Amino acid sequence: MLIVIAAAVAILGVLVTQTSQLLDHVSHPDAAERIERLVLVEASCVILLLTALGLGMRHAVTPAYQRLQRTVDALEENESRMRAVLDAMDEGMLLIDADGRLLAWNRSAQRALGLGTAGQADASLSSLPGELLDERGGPKPTDELPSQLAIRSGESLSDVIIGVRSEGGEVRWFSVNTHPIFRGQGEHQPHAAVSIFRDITAQRRTDEERAVQAQALELQNRELMQQKEALERGQALYRSLVDTAGSAIVGVDRDGMVFEWNREAESLYGVPRAEAIGRSYLSEFITPRYRARMSDGMTALLAGKTIRNVVAPLRTRGGQRRAVLWNMAPLRAGPTMPVHGVIAVGLDITERDASDERFRVLFERSSDAHLLYDDTGIVDCNDATLRLLRYSSKDSVIGRRSTDLSPRRQPDGRLSLIVDQQMRQLARLRGYYRFEWVHQRGDNTLFPVEVTLTPVRLHGREVILAVWHDISEQKKVEEALRAAKDAAESANRTKSEFMTRMNHELRTPLTAIIGFSRVLIQGKEGALTSGAKNYVERIRVNGMHLLSLINQILDVAKVEAGRMELEFESVQVDTLVRETLAMLEATAESKGLLLRGELPARVAPYVTDPGKLRQILINLVGNAVKFTKQGEVCVRVQTDPVTAKPVAIQVQDTGIGIPRERQDKIFDPFEQGDSSTRREFGGTGLGLAIVKTFAELVGARVEVTSEIGNGTIFTLHLARDERTAVQRKASA
Repeated sequence: MLIVIAAAVAILGVLVTQTSQLLDHVSHPDAAERIERLVLVEASCVILLLTALGLGMRHAVTPAYQRLQRTVDALEENESRMRAVLDAMDEGMLLIDADGRLLAWNRSAQRALGLGTAGQADASLSSLPGELLDERGGPKPTDELPSQLAIRSGESLSDVIIGVRSEGGEVRWFSVNTHPIFRGQGEHQPHAAVSIFRDITAQRRTDEERAVQAQALELQNRELMQQKEALERGQALYRSLVDTAGSAIVGVDRDGMVFEWNREAESLYGVPRAEAIGRSYLSEFITPRYRARMSDGMTALLAGKTIRNVVAPLRTRGGQRRAVLWNMAPLRAGPTMPVHGVIAVGLDITERDASDERFRVLFERSSDAHLLYDDTGIVDCNDATLRLLRYSSKDSVIGRRSTDLSPRRQPDGRLSLIVDQQMRQLARLRGYYRFEWVHQRGDNTLFPVEVTLTPVRLHGREVILAVWHDISEQKKVEEALRAAKDAAESANRTKSEFMTRMNHELRTPLTAIIGFSRVLIQGKEGALTSGAKNYVERIRVNGMHLLSLINQILDVAKVEAGRMELEFESVQVDTLVRETLAMLEATAESKGLLLRGELPARVAPYVTDPGKLRQILINLVGNAVKFTKQGEVCVRVQTDPVTAKPVAIQVQDTGIGIPRERQDKIFDPFEQGDSSTRREFGGTGLGLAIVKTFAELVGARVEVTSEIGNGTIFTLHLARDERTAVQRKASA
């Protein structure tokens, strides 16, 4: 074909050349005819060339078309095969793009998810029928489905559990494997994802059932382990209780052989457990004298009877005779099961019997009345009870209640019957109870006693031991003391009231004496001689001293009579201290003493009775000056570092000191350090008593520290809470 085309092209070229030459010689006569023939030949060549080209093109295109057709047929066959494979799969397949559109799916997916025919344009994840669930059963958003996660991340996801709940409420579970799909090899962002899923609903239900079964089995195993542990603990507890019991425990089977023998039984019988187990109890451990009786008891026990509080003697391996209180019961595996043995619990009461005898001796021979009674009445009493009640025999007492031997009401007005029950209850709760009571004799005379109730166990039952101690003489003495005390208090009140009322009568003449002596000293009635002036000065000084003593005595009398009045107001303690120091400064200078104060720069106001506080300071500072021969007397005010309120006032001197054994006595009226100080320094001993009394009235507290020869410190602790002072005022 190529040769024909080449020849046609060559001929066409020659013809074009000749045509060109003829055009150059167009004037030749044959030129037009020759040109026409050449044009026809050229046209024929062109047609031949075009025909050759068409035939060549057809010849060249036919194989490619055939190959393309074969490729299309192969693709259709592969697609058919792939569709057949996908439709034959039990697993479902979904092809999903980045926008959540479903591009393709197989028949398994169509059946599982209820999808329509493949190729629907509006199919998407959001249009899937049913509710999507996560592995725990919660809602699953479509943007969190494995396909969308794989497209966003570009990574495959395996075994993702997805649930689909239908409108009827049924849930089907699927295990999903998802792989991203890229357009080209170098792309990083997938444009779609393929999800292959399989129905695992039955498997999940089976797994859940197995999990439930496993959990139930685990619970059952745990319960079995707990039962085993409880059984082991019960056995250990049983062994521990049996071995630590304070009573002998003996177990005997139906054949009479010992199968239980605790440590107390070993100690009681003197036979080790290993030696006792398996031996015949009747023939080996019961004396011949009681063997028949015990055999009858065993027969009754094996028949289901319980035996309690039976006292039976036994002889130990060492030959000692012991008294044992036995309680025996049949052994059964269950309430309706047959008896398979006997358990006996024995308590050695040998010493108790001896103590009971001793108790009986003490009970009968005591000088105090002893009674034993229970809820039914008195069961026993001693001879002292009969003498106290003036009865001739116990028959007059036995069977009666303690309230039958009492007046209907006690002196405080309470019913004897009610109070008696309360006293018994208190005795049972506390183990014993002591109280005073009034009983009544047969002749209706009353007598007081101190009663002690003690619960005791007597022959297996609870009783009350009542001990009556006659306190008639004690009551007479108490009544006499009470009368004497009342008389003394009455006399003291009378004295205090008398002293208070004598205030005006005593002070008026003294005031006149002091006033007129001052007039005479000033010479208003004429000049006095030096001797007469000294005498008048002595009259004035002694009058002032006597007035001071009378004031102190009257203050004590007012306090005792309850007539001391308090007037609280806000005062400056530092100013009060300065005034006191100025008042006593002359006295201190006359003795050559330094009287000084240590006061903070700022002292806040304090609420108190200024008169009482001034009197306290005068007495404390005056005492310090009186009992100091040389040195100084210092008054300190201590304040709170935050509020600056005064909290304490100290009066310190360098005087003679106070003996330690007298420091608690100096605050009592008419008391001083010792008798020598009274002789040397004088005074009535009322100053510190007034200090203590006034301090308590204003809510303060005074204390003393002293050493012989090194001086004394009196500390007045003021109330930190000023409300205390107000409360004191109200109570006063």
